[in-house]
Amino acid sequence: MTNFAAGPVVLLHGCGGSAVEAFVESGWVGSLATAGREACVLDLPGHGGAGCSHRPQDYADLAGSLAGLLPPGHFDIVGFSLGAKLALELLLRLPGRVGRAVLGGLGDNAFAPERVAPAVASLLEEGPTADTPPPVLAFLREWNPSRNDALAVAAVLRRPANPVFTPERLRHIAVPLLLVNGAEDPLGKQSDALVAALPGLRVLTLPGTAHFDLPRDPRFQRHAIDFLCTPRTTT
Repeated sequence: MTNFAAGPVVLLHGCGGSAVEAFVESGWVGSLATAGREACVLDLPGHGGAGCSHRPQDYADLAGSLAGLLPPGHFDIVGFSLGAKLALELLLRLPGRVGRAVLGGLGDNAFAPERVAPAVASLLEEGPTADTPPPVLAFLREWNPSRNDALAVAAVLRRPANPVFTPERLRHIAVPLLLVNGAEDPLGKQSDALVAALPGLRVLTLPGTAHFDLPRDPRFQRHAIDFLCTPRTTT
């Protein structure tokens, strides 16, 4: 067994969020630096403001669009919600490059398109109505129009389905994994199939935390950084 130096930590936010809000303003970057780790903070495709495409077909391979932005060599990865799905896809596409991965805000929805995506896309395109369902209004409460182009994020939500997972695909992942969900997140409460597909997955549930609260929860940050900084070896 030989030790290898830990590379940077790639941080991937959720759909409609931003790298700044999820990981800079919430303290992740500073806490990683204190732990001796460099952060690589990326905006997801279709996010980050002006200049993003409004065509759903331009988001037919989100992970492929991210691949060229990743640091060279070894790295670890933290993904929240859609960012967690993309983290799983990158693990499959880049075997040997990722040492450890932390997933947050993800459950058995990993195996299906986002259920509320069409409704959220309509919200971004047209605004809320009297019939807008509560999960979509929860998205609106977190939405910051100064960080993203609403029509670009709507196009991401209307993209051709990707990434697409099956339990068989996920069983090829062989790196240490930590899954963290809030106890008040309905997505995390339905995660038996995801857990079964990832042997050796470590699972933590944070009492009192809802889906959109997770990136700001200092417990998520603490558990993730402790997990990523655990000494690791390769054969």
